[in-house]
Amino acid sequence: MQTANKIHIAMGLVGMAVGTIPLLAWLGILPTRPPAPGDAPAWIGGAIGLAFFLAGVVAMLRGVAGASDSTGELPVTAPRALRAANSLLAMPIPVLLALLFTWVALGPGERHFSIGASNGGSAIAMGHSAGGDTIGRIAFGFGAVLGWIIVGSMLVSLARRWFPRQRS
Repeated sequence: MQTANKIHIAMGLVGMAVGTIPLLAWLGILPTRPPAPGDAPAWIGGAIGLAFFLAGVVAMLRGVAGASDSTGELPVTAPRALRAANSLLAMPIPVLLALLFTWVALGPGERHFSIGASNGGSAIAMGHSAGGDTIGRIAFGFGAVLGWIIVGSMLVSLARRWFPRQRS
């Protein structure tokens, strides 16, 4: 097994471990504190955990299958079932991220963003103000729109790969 594949597998294990913690807390297996007013809904932790866990599984699968280092694509000799598993495990990740960004941008409740910029020795900071919250929601809104565009393009790409048009 090549070194790059071993690194994919190792990073996959790290991703799975990181994702397992919030998943187990969301499922009630790990203890958590009772929700406080203003806390994010519990599904947020589950979504984050699932995204990391699936990313770890996909990285491991690609490492075991000998995916290309430059593109991440599985070799053309990979069995169709392995290609399907790779696609089905990878597709929920951008959906979960787009959902998270959408909730931050549009979900109920207050948001607390801090914005800062520096230029050498001088710095500007905006604390937890209404302006900072609005700017943060707008930024996450742009991220959500971009995320849903990525999800759509991935679905189109996946459909074209799995259901090619018959040319006459």
